[in-house]
Amino acid sequence: MSQEWLAALNNLVQTLRELLPNLLAATALIIVGLLLARLLHSWSRRLTAGALARMSRSATVHGALERTHMSSTIPKIVAAFVFWLVFLFFAATALESLGLPVVTDSLSRFVYYLPNVLAAALIVAAGLVIGTVIRGLVATAATSAGVAFASVLGRGAYGAILVVAVVIALDELGVDSSALIIVLTVTSGSVLAGLGLAFGLGAHTAVSNIIGSQYFARAYEVGQTVRIGEIEGQIAETTPTSVVITTEAGRVMVPAKRFSEENSMLVTEVS
Repeated sequence: MSQEWLAALNNLVQTLRELLPNLLAATALIIVGLLLARLLHSWSRRLTAGALARMSRSATVHGALERTHMSSTIPKIVAAFVFWLVFLFFAATALESLGLPVVTDSLSRFVYYLPNVLAAALIVAAGLVIGTVIRGLVATAATSAGVAFASVLGRGAYGAILVVAVVIALDELGVDSSALIIVLTVTSGSVLAGLGLAFGLGAHTAVSNIIGSQYFARAYEVGQTVRIGEIEGQIAETTPTSVVITTEAGRVMVPAKRFSEENSMLVTEVS
């Protein structure tokens, strides 16, 4: 029995002697890879931050980067990618030197997949920044044009750009986004249909007021005293969609469509 244990011990020692150079080489590769990865991590982070600083000389881009926190997030993403790419490359080489092909192949495939992960992350980050810029531009333009729901249009543009960025990122990762595109198409169609219906109903009211204002202008003039429903007073002014009447209780804005839909009465002429 002792001879068997002695033979096993000798075999173990012999195996360790054979593996020792490879173990030392693998350990050295891991240490070098870790040091180099940390060095490149710091360098790539500073380089990316400097590139973003040069890109954000525009006030609009700078504001978008700050609001989305991408001025600090993007350098972290790039630096993390560089660190793990370098470190895993050296780790795969170290494992290969130990004669572990299965582990090495799996690790190598993961290393080759890392650029896709980086690209997907940067695409989403770019979508957030671009979407923020477009949201501000659309909202500002709509407000200047007098659109009542300018902020909604801005958020809609932001959401559309972000959805496109996510779909592109999923394709970059090799994920089939066909089902997502179908769901988003149906959802977007439903939302647009709802907005169209709401806009149509709102437009119907506005058109009715405009027509009523035209009817009112032919029947009455500023300074006359009129009665419509429970409201009686002197006409102070007219707008394209309403009539302002001064009553004993104060000024009342009456929708112009009421003068075409209800009975109104001239009480006194212009004094």
